[in-house]
This record gives sequence, structure tokens and C-alpha cells, in this order.
Amino acid sequence: MKKVTFLAMAALSLAAATTGCIGKTHSFCMFNGILNWNKQASDNEWVNELIFLGLCIIPAYPISLFADVIVFNSIDFWTGENPLQNLTAGVDANGNPYSVTPNADGTATLSYQGQVCLLTPTAEGVVASKDGAVIGTFARHGSLATFTAPDGSTRTLLR
Repeated sequence: MKKVTFLAMAALSLAAATTGCIGKTHSFCMFNGILNWNKQASDNEWVNELIFLGLCIIPAYPISLFADVIVFNSIDFWTGENPLQNLTAGVDANGNPYSVTPNADGTATLSYQGQVCLLTPTAEGVVASKDGAVIGTFARHGSLATFTAPDGSTRTLLR
């Protein structure tokens, strides 16, 4: 009986020790992913509210929060890598979905509005190319990012 009690206490202590670990890179990826999807699921706020209530009843939100707190954020805290960070996706200011998927060779694939581009990091920034042709370069200067098109025209964006 003492052995079972000791094992139970050890398991509870380990669980309690890992629940305070906030991830270093992509905290709460699963929960925020569901929440972001729910926010843009419909243009009608009442429909989004009904979806929210349904996901609370199912219970998608509590399960995703529990998985983030106990599993994914703990892994992120201790290793510096969240297993869900490769699922980087979002919605731009106009509501258009995009995703960025890291590749094994250090590049990344950007999918946006049906277009797919390859992002290659350089010492100066990032080169964006499509089908082997360069479509522009991004350079970061503090909180500003400058996009330079192949024709030399530039656009500066505030990050």
C-alpha cells in the first residue's frame, strides 16, 4: 500500500510541477487555434457564439486547454519546441487564411489565397520565390519590415 501511495504522490507532484510551465515559443497553440477558427467561422457574431457554446458543451475548449497546459506547453518549456508550432496558421487583417510550414532544409512554405511560395532565410532577411522565380525580399529593421520587389520598388510595413 505504501508503494502505491508513493507512486500516486510522485505522479501528482510531477503533474503539479509541469502545470506552471508557460511555453517559450508558441504557447497555447491548440486552444488559440480553436479560438481563432471560432472567431472567423462565420460573419454573423450570433452564429459564432452558438459555435462557441457548442464547443464548450462538447467540450473542445476544456480538452484543448488541458492538453496545452499539461502536455504541449510543458514540452515547449522544457525543450524549447512546441510540437504544434509546425501548424503555424492564421488570418490576415482582411480575414484571408494563411499558413507557414517549416521545411527540413531551413526554408518554409507560405500558403496564401491559393498561392504557394517558398521562403528562404538569408543574412539580410527572407527571399520569397514562386516556381523558382524571386517575387521579392523582406528585410527587418527593428519593428519595420521592408519588402523589395524584383523591379526595385519597396514597401515598408510596421510590425
